[in-house]
Amino acid sequence: MSKLYKKSGVDVIKTDKLISQALKFIKSTHNEKVLGNKLGFSAEYRVSKEITLCAATDGVGTKAILAAELDHYKGIGQDLIAMCSNDILCNKAKPLFFLDYFACNSVKSKQYTEILKSITIACKKINCSLVGGETAEMPSLYKGNHFDLAGFLIGIKEKHKLLKISKGDLIIGVKSNGFHSNGYSLIRKIIKQNKINLKRAVFNKQKLSDLIMRPTRLYHQLISYNDLKYIKTLSHITGGGILSNFKRSIPKATKFDLNINKLPKEYDFIKDNINISNIELMEIFNCGIGMIFIINKKYYNKFIKRNFFKLIGEIK
Repeated sequence: MSKLYKKSGVDVIKTDKLISQALKFIKSTHNEKVLGNKLGFSAEYRVSKEITLCAATDGVGTKAILAAELDHYKGIGQDLIAMCSNDILCNKAKPLFFLDYFACNSVKSKQYTEILKSITIACKKINCSLVGGETAEMPSLYKGNHFDLAGFLIGIKEKHKLLKISKGDLIIGVKSNGFHSNGYSLIRKIIKQNKINLKRAVFNKQKLSDLIMRPTRLYHQLISYNDLKYIKTLSHITGGGILSNFKRSIPKATKFDLNINKLPKEYDFIKDNINISNIELMEIFNCGIGMIFIINKKYYNKFIKRNFFKLIGEIK
């Protein structure tokens, strides 16, 4: 594994202990209506026998640093919405409303307006209401154009029949729109170490900055509420890559084959600038697949003819 991002065994053990400790505090606040966070994508809270609310919170990570340095904000709001909405989709929930948190050195008209506009456009795409938020000026914490962006989304879920995963089920991948919002610490390190001028650099006949700043795909636009009746589980491919996120959506003992051998062109940019294997890439990036779901093979034709959908594996 590359020294650029490798974590030691001690770091992993320390992190696991902290998470275990945090969970004890968190669970001490729960009542019987809290259904937990079994998939690790979003949490559920029971409203009635037939209805639960799903909640997800996230940010855009260090992609915000590149947005500030490039003065490029038109897609960053969609990244924020997608990171949360794609998570609640994994729990088969429809978006209801969103609140954002924007922190900066000082409010700058162009930056603030473009980010807010990007958030509202993304909300409209998935029929989600932006009901409020918070803006904070902290010059002692943020310098120049640098900012942070986070938020949380509440969705609603009607009771679904649980569909058991079985041998022979098909694994369908829905294509990503680039790197989405993960792996940007490594991308920024590659840019810095190779002294790449991001404002001038060209990759595959397009501006490298445009490639890197493509917004995260909103999968509620591609997977309908009716589709969820046929889907057994879904997994949103974010930090940790394909394998770790997919495994969160299936029982531990489940055996499967995944075929992600052909990576999109944008991964040549990573491989041209750092010695990294496909396995390592799959531990960091979405590798061209932003959402994965499992179906009975009899529903193959229902999904496979759609744009961005492809067969990537099978349950063994």
